[in-house]
Amino acid sequence: EGAKAPDQPYGEKSGIVVYKPMEMNGIKAVQTLYFDDYGKKEMRETVVTGSMQGAETKQHSIDIRDGNIAYHFELENKIGDMDRATKDVYKQVIPAEMMEQMNVANLSEKLRKSYNFKEEGTEKVAGIKGIKYSIQPEGSQMDGPITGVHYKNIPLKITLGNMIIEAEKVDFGAKIAPEKFKIPAGYNVIDADNMQEMQQAPADTSAEVQEPIKK
Repeated sequence: EGAKAPDQPYGEKSGIVVYKPMEMNGIKAVQTLYFDDYGKKEMRETVVTGSMQGAETKQHSIDIRDGNIAYHFELENKIGDMDRATKDVYKQVIPAEMMEQMNVANLSEKLRKSYNFKEEGTEKVAGIKGIKYSIQPEGSQMDGPITGVHYKNIPLKITLGNMIIEAEKVDFGAKIAPEKFKIPAGYNVIDADNMQEMQQAPADTSAEVQEPIKK
């Protein structure tokens, strides 16, 4: 089942997907996906806990997508007694090709070719039979392909080398509170796309200034 619209990639109206904890070097990461309006609104919550160089650490970050606009901010970023979380929200426009990648079920012929996309049958994840696929983008430095399992474009499992992100609990049709997709009060939205342009601008002007000197 394909996307309803480019910014509505999922074939279920709403849902919650809880992924299995990932553990590496004493650090545990737990990710939960909430979505509504066929994926037009989406929120990923990531909680990382463990100990880094003997100091207890906890990072709690939120990624919200509203259509093709992405927001990233932290609720907590503690290392020992120090909380380094800021009240900054980074806002970015998601490029059209990245939006298209979410529609795994109906990738365009062009993307299928450049990603070496293959369907690999089905696999059951969290009790749901999804479509298994593999991709190996042209020119990628990875040893093997990325494999994944999706159900109506909803990501149930992604394997990237030793890293496996796999759903353990899925609740489609769950009612999601609208607050889940809102930025909390008191946070400051920073346009990350503008920041990149500003960083590039001085470099461009200095190149123009230097150009005549070379002659």
